[in-house]
Amino acid sequence: MLKLLPKKTLLTLSLLSPLSHAANAPAAGHYLTLYAVPGVPQDDDPYTWSTAGGKQLTKGVTKADGRAYLKAEEGEETYVLETVSMRWTFTVPARCWQEAPAAFQSCLKLKQSGSQYDIRQDAEKLAREKDQQAKAVAYELAVRANDDALAWLGKLPPQWSVQEHARRLLSIGDKMERHIASGLRQGGPDARQFVCKAPTAYGALPQQQAVLAYQLQPRPVLHAGAAWDQLLSAAAQGNWMARLEVYEALAERKVSELSYVEQARLVQLMQWLHQREIAGLYSFFSARTIGDGAMQDRVARLAAMQGSVADQSVVGTLLQHEDDPALVAAGKRMLDCAAAAMQSPR
Repeated sequence: MLKLLPKKTLLTLSLLSPLSHAANAPAAGHYLTLYAVPGVPQDDDPYTWSTAGGKQLTKGVTKADGRAYLKAEEGEETYVLETVSMRWTFTVPARCWQEAPAAFQSCLKLKQSGSQYDIRQDAEKLAREKDQQAKAVAYELAVRANDDALAWLGKLPPQWSVQEHARRLLSIGDKMERHIASGLRQGGPDARQFVCKAPTAYGALPQQQAVLAYQLQPRPVLHAGAAWDQLLSAAAQGNWMARLEVYEALAERKVSELSYVEQARLVQLMQWLHQREIAGLYSFFSARTIGDGAMQDRVARLAAMQGSVADQSVVGTLLQHEDDPALVAAGKRMLDCAAAAMQSPR
């Protein structure tokens, strides 16, 4: 009897004589018996019997006797029996097929067994390791060339280290959290005091038309094509709105989808935007670390007050529903401010 996996009702395979089930056996044919639990044959379990190379020889569904019927392949001695939950590999010498079913089961040898879950986990782990190795090699090449799409951010860290990357990420994250906490002291800024400033008040906006063209694309935006290339060009020239868009585009993707170069550049972008106190960075970061709720509403209001065009649109709309006329008026100023920022380069 093969070993049962803990906490799972996985099938087991009996290599003992199945004579107690002989009444249900066909007139001829070799088989093995699958068990749900010791002594209880597995009913209604799909199975396949294949060569080690993957050629399927038989398939079926077990009946009340739990039997999986087998077939030989000339020149083959290694076979695989698979069910939904388990996989067994056997060595079956040619002479075994000349034996009666009872003797056949004592002739073959079990080479390997495992649950399908464990097999999938092992395969996924191996794929991750290969992916990480490929990313590490690509990173080393990128450091030497320093000609990737975001090379305008400066040199990459000389070596890739998951631990060092995590340290850098946590460090800049802590700085942004402190900035947000400082801005929200004593309830945060009074929205009624909102004063519209042109986007150029927060930094240079060369090639701004490229930013506006990118923002007008239908979502989801593919990070490729002419609009993306033009956005990167504007960002390379120091356009802060373009750099914020590039940061958000990278940050919205799963970490596993990013190369090590992109992960390092993402931290550099965060540092650049934080140093210039670009407000959209804080609301975007907060939405992914704090989540929805009253706290996030306060962060969005803070960002709107400090020049985030996206937050001005959101907060301005919400303020239109306030009872206080002064807040409604402030909301209208925010909406007008955001609309002006989206019209043409300044």
